[in-house]
Amino acid sequence: MNWGYKIATVIALFVIIMLSMVYFAFKQSNEMMDKNYYQKELKYQSYIDASHALDSISTDTLLRCNDANVLLQIPPILALDFNNGNLEFIRNDDQSKDVLLAFTPDASGLFIIDKSRFSMGIYNVRVEWMSKNKSYYREQNLSIAK
Repeated sequence: MNWGYKIATVIALFVIIMLSMVYFAFKQSNEMMDKNYYQKELKYQSYIDASHALDSISTDTLLRCNDANVLLQIPPILALDFNNGNLEFIRNDDQSKDVLLAFTPDASGLFIIDKSRFSMGIYNVRVEWMSKNKSYYREQNLSIAK
């Protein structure tokens, strides 16, 4: 085998490797975390203010899991005049597994969600609600295991 065949073999292997990399790159999904990212960015200061308002009342985690449920516990003082609660469970790796819910807690501030609605993995959870004409907001990571 002379040098010409060896160089041609190296070039052919290089082309095959590059084409396979292009093929796998096209199979990747490039999803944004939010579909309306720019609209949310415009009102980001209101999220910061709502988060500070909640931190001034309580810095405890709002979400936790047990064997069968996901439990959302908002401070009981904020459950009295509750209004417009939204929960967003966002999976960074697969947008089809996102779960969006409206919620209304009981008098003690507890809201229970069945764990079967979720697939196993890590969710970025956004909790947002109004109480006494004031907005409250918190982001938290939640690991769901079956």
